[in-house]
This record gives sequence, C-alpha cells and structure tokens, in this order.
Amino acid sequence: MTTSRMKNSVVETLLHSSFASTLSIQSHGDVQATRRLKLLTMCQSHELTDVILVLQSKSSTVQQELLVHEIPAHRIILATASPYFHALFTNGMKESQQLVPRISLPDIPLAAFLDLLQYMYIGELRISGNTILSVLHAANRLELKEVVEMCCKQLMLELNITNCVDIYMSCEQLQMIQVCRILAQAAWAMIDTFFYDVYQSKSFKNLSVNTVMKLLKHKDKIKLENKTVNSFTDKAAVKAWIMHDPMTRQGKLSLVLSSSQNNLTNSGVEAVQHAIQSRRNSDTAMVNSKENISFQVGDDPIVLDVVDAKNTTKQQLMPTIFVIGGFNNPGALNTVEYLDFHSGEWYPAAPMTARRSYSGVAVTKDNNIFVMGGTGSSWIHHKSMERYDPNTNRWFEMPPMKHARSYLGASVVGKFIYAVGGFNGQAHLSSVERFDLEKQQWELMPQLLTGRSGLAVVALNGLVYAIGGYNGKEHLKSVEVFDPQTNQWSSRANMRYARNGPAAVVQEHSNSILVFGGEARHGARLSTSEQLDLNSGTWSDVEAFADCRSGHVAVSYVSESFLFCLGGSNKKDEYLDSVLRYDYLSKQWTFHSQMRAQRCGLNVAVVQTFPNAACFAPQMLKKQQEMDKQSAALLLHQKNCWTAAFAQSV
Repeated sequence: MTTSRMKNSVVETLLHSSFASTLSIQSHGDVQATRRLKLLTMCQSHELTDVILVLQSKSSTVQQELLVHEIPAHRIILATASPYFHALFTNGMKESQQLVPRISLPDIPLAAFLDLLQYMYIGELRISGNTILSVLHAANRLELKEVVEMCCKQLMLELNITNCVDIYMSCEQLQMIQVCRILAQAAWAMIDTFFYDVYQSKSFKNLSVNTVMKLLKHKDKIKLENKTVNSFTDKAAVKAWIMHDPMTRQGKLSLVLSSSQNNLTNSGVEAVQHAIQSRRNSDTAMVNSKENISFQVGDDPIVLDVVDAKNTTKQQLMPTIFVIGGFNNPGALNTVEYLDFHSGEWYPAAPMTARRSYSGVAVTKDNNIFVMGGTGSSWIHHKSMERYDPNTNRWFEMPPMKHARSYLGASVVGKFIYAVGGFNGQAHLSSVERFDLEKQQWELMPQLLTGRSGLAVVALNGLVYAIGGYNGKEHLKSVEVFDPQTNQWSSRANMRYARNGPAAVVQEHSNSILVFGGEARHGARLSTSEQLDLNSGTWSDVEAFADCRSGHVAVSYVSESFLFCLGGSNKKDEYLDSVLRYDYLSKQWTFHSQMRAQRCGLNVAVVQTFPNAACFAPQMLKKQQEMDKQSAALLLHQKNCWTAAFAQSV
C-alpha cells in the first residue's frame, strides 16, 4: 500500500470512528474581553485600519477656529455595530468603492464620538452627565438604538429642575423615537409643574422662541383658582427670556406675548421695543440694567426689570407631597411631614389634633387636606375629621362622620368626599357615607356589595372604585364601583390576586388603575403589580414592585411621570421610612428619600401650595441658616485675607 493510500485510509477511519464528533468551543468571557480590547488597541495604533473618520472640534486657544481630527478605524467593526455605517459600506455608495474611504462627520461632537467608538469596539459605554446629551444625539445619528435607549433611561433617572429644559430641548428633536418622546413628555411636565423655579434658570433663557410660545399657550389652559398667579409668572418668564438677549429677541417680543392670553397691548410692546432700541449703543448690557421698563398688560400695569418673584406673594402654585399619621411602635402617630422634591429632604408640618393610623384622606379643589377616621391611642376607632390648610399650616376640626371607622378608603368626586368601608372594632363595614363640602354635613350612601376593610379607594372619570381588602374571613380580590349618577354599587372584574392593604393610583393618561403590594393572606406580602384597563375592563400583570409591602401608600407625581411608594411594612414586619420612585421609561424602582419617621398605615396627599406657604417655615429656616453660614464663612475668609495683606504691607 502506498503512503497516500495509507493516509486516506487513516482519515476515513477517523471520520467514521465512534469518537469522531463536532467540537464546539465557546470563548470564555475573559477571552472575549481580551479580544475586544485588542481590537480597540489595533484601532488606536492604526493597525489594519481601512477607513478614516473625519471630525471637528473647537480650538481652546483660538476663538472660532475648528480643529480637524482624523480617526482611523475598521469598517467591519463599524458596520457590525452601526446600521448607519453598514448602509454606508454596503449599499453601493461611493464610500463602499474606495480602498480607504474618508467619512466626514462634522455634526457629531468629538468627545461623544470617541465614547461611541469605544462602545462599538468593546461594548462598554461610560458617559458623564456633561456629555450624555451629545452622546444621545450622536447615537441617534449612527442608529445605535440600544445606546439611545440607555441614554434616555439614565436621563429619566436624573431628571430634575436644573436639567429638564436641556433634556426637553434635546429630546424634542427626536420625538419619532418612543423613548425620546416619553422622556420629552416627562421633561415638559417638570417644566410645567415647577415653572416658577425653571424660568429663573439659565437653561430657560436659551429656549427657542417656538418652545417659549408653546409653553405659554399650554399654561393658559391651566385653570388656577388665583389667575393672577399664572399671569404674573408668565410675565416674569417672558421678561427673563427677552432680557437674556434683548437685541436679538426684541423683534420676537410681540410674537411671544401674543401666544399668551395675558399678552401685552400694542403700546406696551412698542414701549419695550423703544426702550431696547434707545439702549442699543449703551455700554451697559440691558440684562444688567436696573432701569425700569413699564407698560400695560390689559388693565394690569407691570414693570419688566424690577420684578423679584421671590419677594412677592404672587407666585405659582406647586405640587407638594404630604405624609400624614400612620402606625409606628408603640402606637399611632399624629405627625405630618412634607417632601422637598428637589433636595429629597423631608420637613415637619403642623401635627394633627389626634393620633391616626389607617385613616382616610382626601384633597379638595381648594388644596385643603381632609383626614377622617382611623385608629388612635389604645386602638380607639375615630369618627372625627379634621382639615389641614398648608398655607396657614393649621388644622381645623370638622363635622364627624356618622360611623367610627378605621382601615377605610376615601376619595373626592365633585363636591363630595366619600368614606368607604373600614373596621369599627367589631365588624368589617359595608357602610358608605359622603361629606358635602358646601353644606358641611355627612350623609349615608348605598352600602358596598361586600363589607371590607384595608381596601384601596380611588376616583376616576366621576366614579369611585373600592379595590381588595379583607372581609373578616378572607383577603379579597373583588372590585366594586360606585356611580353617583345611578347611586349604585356594581361589581367589576376581579384582580388576579387577593390584596389586603394594597396601594392604588389612577393613571389618567392610559385610563387605568394601578394596584400593587398588599397581603394575599395574613403575613404573605406581595411584590406583584397589576393594572385595570378601564377601556377593556380587564386586569393585566405589570412590572413587579421593588419590595414586598402592605400598609403603604402611593401617589403619581409630575403629570404621572413618576410614581412614589411610601412607607408600609415589609415581610419581616418592619415598619418602613423609605420612599421609592418608579418611572415609566426605565421601568425601574429606585430609592428616592427617607421620611423622618417609620410609618405603616399612613396617608399621602398631593396639594398645590404657594412657595411662601406657612407650612414651609422649617425649610425656609434651614435655607436661611445655610445662607448665614455661607455669609459668615465668606466674611471670615475676607478677614483672613485682609489680615494677611496687612501683615505683608507692614
């Protein structure tokens, strides 16, 4: 047998032998990471690169000079990661025909592109708050959808009054992308909600004329009890925007103000334009001038340059979260605290006149908080009610309910406060009563179909919903709805899980009710969430809650951009002081803040308050003390400088 025949025979034997099989090898994670880093190193050292990317940056030494940067890279890497580059290299475009094509990307910031280039090579992206917006736009240009989504989710977590304008302006241009549209809506809601704070920021002054007009038109639709608040804030905002760049924006003054119902008269516009024109050649910028510009707004004279919104009572109403009462060993609480949303700090407000846990709460149109029932010292079940006015920081005694009840639910529909179900120490109640805000008296209403305590009660579309609870024998998954027009209770679809002591919030934007947490049976707390779609009348599971809780409360905030969960007790029977925040873009629960006290069976209320309301006295005092400390430190520093200078001169 020849040598070649012997080799073929050996090969055939191996191929047909029982141990001959396909070998599958997967690289270990460390090996893959090493290879990715090697690719990046090859890019940085220009090894085997076959494309040159041309970008620009501003010179740090010569004003208005652009520096050109040439970055070699590998087409296969770029095309694999980016649909934009893939199309550029494969669709018969001129770049696909060139041996080493040069691709100009003049509209992408250099720093943002370098971050994305590293991501395309090694799959890691590390960006700071200073560059995330430019990375977002660059990722959109390069069609890196996963990066766009990651940026939007991170921006949603970091959204606050200092960056909401910049985020809105960036995402407004990307409305075709769903995550950008959701983020833009949340940023817009924050601008609108905290307009009084936002319009004083530097970012607001950089808004485009179209965005300013859109904002003013939107704010005119907001129905405030005190319309001078909205009018005043709008005027001050227009003043701040115009004065930021008066020479450029004078021609847009009439256009901007005409977008608001509280616009200037023609003579007023002309007066402002004349004042701007007369100072066109002044060495002192208009924005720094203390000269007044007076004109008429309808019948309301205002002065453009000397308005100090911080020192006036005509300020915009802002939503404030209050937590009220609750249980914390050894007993019920009468304490109240409110959240400074911007700092995440909680401050004390005036305490209730009685200790209350597992009470009912309702907020009326005049932004007063009504608290009724609940348990007090020695587990006494109250039928009393009291009212809190945040602007005076005082509690007032109100007419008591007809029946004592704790573990009840309460809500407002029209001019009525409804108190639903509860427990009186002996029975789980089916009785319902409502308080007429005009007549200031209680009246009994048709009973629930099933007596229940520990239920959640919400109102939406003029209807009252009673959800879950406990009937003395079992935890309930049933839902009932009361229609004031028919004066009847009727059943709705059962929840997927029985829940005693859940939290519930309405979601007007989706016409739904979200319910989460509670107990499925005694001691078995839930982390599940479910949502009732009122259009279809069906329940569906949604993202799991971050923790197993019952006896907690929840509230939507900033036009339903965020959901807060507050207090309650966990599966270890520990009373909680933590506050969690959920946003609908990242779909994540994150720790937000810590209340001053642990509270289970607490209540929560969101009311519109003036920034100078009496309830904010502790917060204002702390800020004043901080300012005093800063002033004292500055004076001490100046004194030391003077002392040192004097010593040297001697």
